[in-house]
Amino acid sequence: MTGKEEISSKYDDYSLKEVPKDSRYGFFNVFLVFSSVYGAIAVIWAGGALGYGLTFSQAIIAVLSGTVVLGILGSLTAAVGAYSGLSTYVMWRHPLGRWGGKIAGLLLITITTGIGWYAVETWLFGIVMSEIFPNNPFFSVGVAAIWGGILMTIMTYVGYRMLSFLSYFTIPFHIWLIAIGIAIVLALKGGFHTVMAAVPTSHMSLLDGISATIGLYSAGTIISPDISRFAKSAKDAGYAWFAHIIFLYPFLILGGVAIVLATGSYLITNAMLELGMGVGVLLIIVFGQFIINTDNLYSGSLSLVNLIPMRREIASVINGVIGTAIAAYVGFSAGSSITPFENFISLLGDFLPAMGGIVLADFYIVKKYVNKIQDPHKRYEFVPNNKYYNINIAGILALALGSIIGYFVNAGIPAINSLVTGFLSYIIIYYIIKAMGKSPEILPFNYEGGILR
Repeated sequence: MTGKEEISSKYDDYSLKEVPKDSRYGFFNVFLVFSSVYGAIAVIWAGGALGYGLTFSQAIIAVLSGTVVLGILGSLTAAVGAYSGLSTYVMWRHPLGRWGGKIAGLLLITITTGIGWYAVETWLFGIVMSEIFPNNPFFSVGVAAIWGGILMTIMTYVGYRMLSFLSYFTIPFHIWLIAIGIAIVLALKGGFHTVMAAVPTSHMSLLDGISATIGLYSAGTIISPDISRFAKSAKDAGYAWFAHIIFLYPFLILGGVAIVLATGSYLITNAMLELGMGVGVLLIIVFGQFIINTDNLYSGSLSLVNLIPMRREIASVINGVIGTAIAAYVGFSAGSSITPFENFISLLGDFLPAMGGIVLADFYIVKKYVNKIQDPHKRYEFVPNNKYYNINIAGILALALGSIIGYFVNAGIPAINSLVTGFLSYIIIYYIIKAMGKSPEILPFNYEGGILR
């Protein structure tokens, strides 16, 4: 299709075109949105999962190691979003090709953000509700996941403006929540010595802990352009990501570790109740779940629009219905078991970083040094009368290799293996094909301007 077939509405949020300069925001707004949509309940839950299998000293090593990787990867990826002004999935048409980007986006929303992560967060919402109001059928895990998912879908309908509005309330709540939890642990459980001496209930290797730390945030890192495309500059976007990941992520996740280790509780929500933190504090967690799941569904809607032209808000409803159904099924079948969550974040850490490595390799290395495009604003721009390509062989092969290495190779850290393999293999394959006098991009088509389908 051509750019003349534009589908727009006041809630479309420039889903298939560059965000105009007059619709962009500065560092503080982007920082708050990043912190709100990615620094919510799942991070605290992940801390609980680490505290179930690692000592506190091991958790510190795992979290700080993962934070450094996520900070660097996310800053560079967020900067790409600001340079291009494009959503993650439209942007992927460069390193993967038009149809490669569509297929990868479909896989991402199916397994992770738009449906997978959304389903996990909606299921966690059901767990929190069941802990706050036990023995009440309306607040059972499966039922609460259904009505909670409906409310989250309605919020996503509005788009970035809703994320921006909610961000101003969410961050203080989460910082206050964990700060109070840690203070109570230190006061009632024997101080910091008790946390350091606590033995986890289960066992997790340090490498698995690092991979899980990266895996938890890998999806958010890769889709950061969905938010950073609204940044006024690449510097604002990169700094906003790095600031939120460095200052907020370790605090929230290690706070969850400390609380679980000190109480010995399997679930972070149970641990908070055991500490006497009360229903009001858990309701703050629920509020955080709403905003992070709004972002999950928002990103998924952008991917679905990239796959099948439709209004973005309609795409959010479709993803929301599917994700809510999955969350309800898990809620009715698994109840409050944390096993699905542990398995899910481990899976993310195994294969998602490969896509991040490919984007960085294409934008910062191939486009600059092989294709000789020095201006970063022009590397991922869509302009009239240019030729674009349906398939990028180098990107498809690199994604397959990175995913396979991340999933099947147990030596080292799977997330790092996946990232490095995707990054290096893309550069090598692209360069070899070019050196042979061929083009990695095949099946060109003309872009007539406006928006690209």
